[in-house]
Amino acid sequence: MRIDRIEWHPKALPRREVFATARHASDVASVVFVRLEADGVEGWGAASPSDVTGETPQSVLAAVESLAKGLQGFAFERGRDVADRMDRVLRGSPAAKAAVEMAAFDVLARVRGLPLHEYLGPTARDKGLTDRTVGLMSPEDAAAKAKGFVAEGFRAIKVKLGGEVDEDVARIVTTRKVVGNHILLRADANQAFTYRSAVSFSKQAYGQVVEFFEQPLPADDLAGMQALTEASPIPVMADESVLTPQDAAKVGWGKCARLVNLKLMKTGGISRAIEANAICESAGMPTMVGCNAESALSIAAGLHFAMSERNARFVDLDSHFSLAEDPATGLTFDAGYLKVSGKPGIGVSVRL
Repeated sequence: MRIDRIEWHPKALPRREVFATARHASDVASVVFVRLEADGVEGWGAASPSDVTGETPQSVLAAVESLAKGLQGFAFERGRDVADRMDRVLRGSPAAKAAVEMAAFDVLARVRGLPLHEYLGPTARDKGLTDRTVGLMSPEDAAAKAKGFVAEGFRAIKVKLGGEVDEDVARIVTTRKVVGNHILLRADANQAFTYRSAVSFSKQAYGQVVEFFEQPLPADDLAGMQALTEASPIPVMADESVLTPQDAAKVGWGKCARLVNLKLMKTGGISRAIEANAICESAGMPTMVGCNAESALSIAAGLHFAMSERNARFVDLDSHFSLAEDPATGLTFDAGYLKVSGKPGIGVSVRL
């Protein structure tokens, strides 16, 4: 395949309501859609920048423009060929690279007439049980929001925490009481805790059957994460601490987490996510495939990746549910499961 053209389309997609974490709040999702054409076949990708990778909508646009110039006429047989070429053209900018590589994978799978997860590897899975995330709000409001999500069919709930132990424990206790014991419950701190407060929270919340405690400490505090992984009765998951395969190796070798959240927007696309997941698997760390504030297009790509990888045990692909408008369609949701369309490629239609 030879790349003939790459074009990009920035969109500000309104959310249904403000979504807040311990680090920021937003009522809009900034997405850059990318269309790639190779040998007359089109593929689509999307970039959703975040402060975790230091990207902005403006930096993504500049990066995609540079990548488009560097990839003009480039011949490729695998998605990894595109990933390697992009790394030679430009340093950093993982969300921008994820969008371009995603579109290349879409082309490759379409040409072969396969859904992307089948192109990536033989698998019987075409759906994953995704959680639904409750943003940072009062314990009572969090519980009410979670109850509403369960009524919509979600069977796993992730609760955002703020770093204040008593209030965060109340969020978990109140939510568990409202949703019942049959619902999976997860906690996400977005780096909001100190070591001592994280240990205190974990011990107090343990009885509520919390599946994991995601990124309690600052991303660069690997020593703290290592100590917390030993001390916490709730399994610790690394998110912001792992952007690259090299980060996954550091966390794995240092025993700085029991689980890892991989996101295509952090790794720079599917190829690097495959590398990171392999490292996590070798270190005995199951992974979750998560998301930023994303459209159904990149959510679908993440789901395909998750369904093709044995070590991807958890799915946190829910941000598109919060959008009031989304140019991408094609995913279905039923009884807690997010399912790909079964069409060749990513299987999502985009109308800009």
